[in-house]
Amino acid sequence: MVEEIKISTGYNKNEKHYNTDEWRQSALHFEEFGRYTNLPPNEHPSSRYYKFWEEEARRSVYGYNIGRDWIPGYFYWYLNYSPIYKAVEIETENDLGIITDVSEIEKLYKQAQADRIFEFPDFWDGDYQTYHYYEEAERAGKHAVIIKTRGRGFSFKGGSMLDRNYYLIPGSKSYVFADDKAYLIEDGLLTKAWEMMDHVEQYTPWGKRRDRHDSIMHKRSSYYTKQDGLKIEMGFKSEIIGLTLKNNWNKARGKRGKLILYEEAGIFPNILKAWNVSLKSMQQGRLTFGLQIGFGTGGTEGEDFIGLEQLFYEGGAHSVHQVQNKWDEGALNSTCGHFASVEQNLEGAIDQFGNSQYNISSAIVDEQRNVVIKATKNPETIIRFVAEEPRTPQEAVMRISGTLFPIIDLKNHRNNIQSSPEKYEEIEYIGNLIIDVEHDKIVWEPDDTLRPIRKYPEMEKNNMDGCIIIYEHPVENSSGEVPYGIYISGNDTYDHDKSTTDSLGSTWIMNRLTERIVAEYTGRPATANQYYENVRRLLIYYNARCNYENNWKGLFTYFNNKHSAHLLCDTPKLVADKIYDKSLLNRGKGTPATVPIQKWGRELILIWLTTPVEIGSEMLNLHRIRSIPLLQELIYWHDKGNFDRVDALQMMMILKEEMQNIGVSDEKPQNALSPFFMRQEMFQEKYKNVKNPFEILEQKVKT
Repeated sequence: MVEEIKISTGYNKNEKHYNTDEWRQSALHFEEFGRYTNLPPNEHPSSRYYKFWEEEARRSVYGYNIGRDWIPGYFYWYLNYSPIYKAVEIETENDLGIITDVSEIEKLYKQAQADRIFEFPDFWDGDYQTYHYYEEAERAGKHAVIIKTRGRGFSFKGGSMLDRNYYLIPGSKSYVFADDKAYLIEDGLLTKAWEMMDHVEQYTPWGKRRDRHDSIMHKRSSYYTKQDGLKIEMGFKSEIIGLTLKNNWNKARGKRGKLILYEEAGIFPNILKAWNVSLKSMQQGRLTFGLQIGFGTGGTEGEDFIGLEQLFYEGGAHSVHQVQNKWDEGALNSTCGHFASVEQNLEGAIDQFGNSQYNISSAIVDEQRNVVIKATKNPETIIRFVAEEPRTPQEAVMRISGTLFPIIDLKNHRNNIQSSPEKYEEIEYIGNLIIDVEHDKIVWEPDDTLRPIRKYPEMEKNNMDGCIIIYEHPVENSSGEVPYGIYISGNDTYDHDKSTTDSLGSTWIMNRLTERIVAEYTGRPATANQYYENVRRLLIYYNARCNYENNWKGLFTYFNNKHSAHLLCDTPKLVADKIYDKSLLNRGKGTPATVPIQKWGRELILIWLTTPVEIGSEMLNLHRIRSIPLLQELIYWHDKGNFDRVDALQMMMILKEEMQNIGVSDEKPQNALSPFFMRQEMFQEKYKNVKNPFEILEQKVKT
């Protein structure tokens, strides 16, 4: 058995903390005397009073090393200059004291009285780890993302960081972004910052005048003076600015700050867009000017949480500092952002030095969850409780409602692919389908300069063209032809060359015999016609028929003008049977994307995903999906989002279902001409020479 290496300091510290009050001496002095120092005030630079405050400022900016260990500056400031509101149990004659054994946890469920008091925070090992994560990120020129449980004071910590920069970093700008103003004021992050600021103003020499800006959303440390009759702004000129980005993520553009906080990032629509926009303002080449932090709690629904989840798990593409994922089961060798578990620093399971007692907290969490499970039969209530107080990141990102796909299996398969993407990508074929004029056919031509779209959502607007990805080339018969009926296709199209949405065109090709997806084309080239032509060539290459959303006319019009409308399937009979408004069937080709039809299509996707690849196998069809963006869309799907690949997949599943239900008749086909024309001499000879139009296709199928 490999012995665990002991680490005594930093983010990965695994030794227990002790004598942690050594980092809180200034706060303890204040609690005892009502002031930070008993030295007489003296502003001379060589005085002991001045040196004391100079050292306090140094510790708050650069950190404090006590020899055996050290803490970052933000953490020192938080412990000593950031009083917070804490719920403290009122001592009674039945005071429980510190719980030391799992058998005593029932004491926690006895009703207790508490006061909400304003005092300095305790030292917690979870805070130690969080601030070291911030420090590592900033030193590496990266940024920080945290998924957390509720009740760990992250808004207080965020407000404290804003204040530290305001008082000690001249000219600094610290921003806090939120989707809604209520998350900043009322009982929000900025309100907490202002309350802590009052303490600093009253009890330290770092107070600042705010002549220019002193509002609930913006404070600037400066004052006005007159010089030669001119009004001049003087002072520290540091700022704290709150911004709400609701419905306008572009407001994050150009904000070059020492610190940018994304409050309640789990309920922040378009956070990925805002994050990447502000990221560009904080970086120039390889140089980074400040630190961005996004933190949020699980338990939210819909698209709002998708951005935080992607920043957490796929943050490397967004300059997020990654650490080893030691929380999720089976996540060996994978990385992610920082996670604050419900079992860390749980009330009643913290020792006197701030160490989490996981054996006790684990038992408490079990008991709390059992109480909820017994109290309700509503699965959404249970899932929400677990997601808001999670043990692992995967629990935090559980979908509350809105999807019927097997999320856990899809995530596990996605994680497996992401752990070694090169294993899958090196056996893909990337290239173009070109016209071989000499042989009058479509042929494959590799092109390693093309860039497939491998992310969902894709944030890089210069990578929207996409390209064709071949997983398996078509199987040909002895005549070198692809038999009809083996390959089918589904398409989600678009009409407009320019759009205000992020919609992409998406096309899948499936081998009906193996039920494997063999090709994908997702993208949005410069013109819609370019997309249509690539789809047309892909269908010809596989001799496939395509079912498509016929709400838009562009694809059919293009194919019809190219004499290729036969590549588009007729409206499936199964679809016609499910539509009450028969006027929708007048289009003849494709499938109308009505709500009931789309719901049915998703049900067909579910059946396909969860079907074993062969009898007795535990491997499902979903385990043969090689497209990470498709897996992402299936995981994140909800009824208010834009999921082009899923829409294309459901069109293909509808066609697959239709072709499985085609019956075979023993009756001979009726004569194509009516008896009237059969009697006319001018038609008789020509009719005799007309060949069965299905003969070639039948021969291909037999071959």
